[in-house]
Amino acid sequence: MSENESVPQAERISRAIEAAILNASYAPGERLDERVLAASFGVSRTPIREALNRLVADGLAEHRARQGVFVARITLANVFELFEMLAVLESAAARLAARRIKPADAVQLLLAARDTVDAALDEDAAVYTASNTRFHELMYAGSCNQLLEDSIKQLRRRAAPYRGHIHRVAGRRSATAQEHVAIAEAIQAGKGEVAAELMFQHLDIHRPEFSDYVFILSRAVENGMA
Repeated sequence: MSENESVPQAERISRAIEAAILNASYAPGERLDERVLAASFGVSRTPIREALNRLVADGLAEHRARQGVFVARITLANVFELFEMLAVLESAAARLAARRIKPADAVQLLLAARDTVDAALDEDAAVYTASNTRFHELMYAGSCNQLLEDSIKQLRRRAAPYRGHIHRVAGRRSATAQEHVAIAEAIQAGKGEVAAELMFQHLDIHRPEFSDYVFILSRAVENGMA
């Protein structure tokens, strides 16, 4: 059975609409018309309605009385909340990984962290993004907590359009890569509290170093970027 066949219809549809929202195919405030979506996906309105309910529950869409479902309008405060939650959850994952990760997986984690350093030095954005994703996902897996891993991945998908702006801040890619190495070394050494604190700082939106990023981000949100 393929992955698509094993995933409920409404969930597949909600993932597709979520991706369209996050890549700005749907604009903030745009109506998600059940009838149009049902025709587009070739299904009845029942799975569409269920998919939209999932998006509302995840905060990507909102119900308006007697009007329907609309793409949620994101405020800067919403984005801050998203980053704060990511920092808390990824910090917890780093702490657990330091206790639970297998030695061979810890080696792979450190190699992935060093790959982000090399990609940053080469100024290769595509390779950096891929290696950055690999580093974080190896760390999540190392926590051996599937619910935590799934929760973080869901939040990272929602944060993806906003996280990209951080690379527009001079020097942040190289600095971030070096932070990956420090986190991986702490996890490999079994230093849970150190790893957790380093990961929290790595993602802490309130860091002074992120002031330029917050400025850029605020402009993007004000302009309706989603």
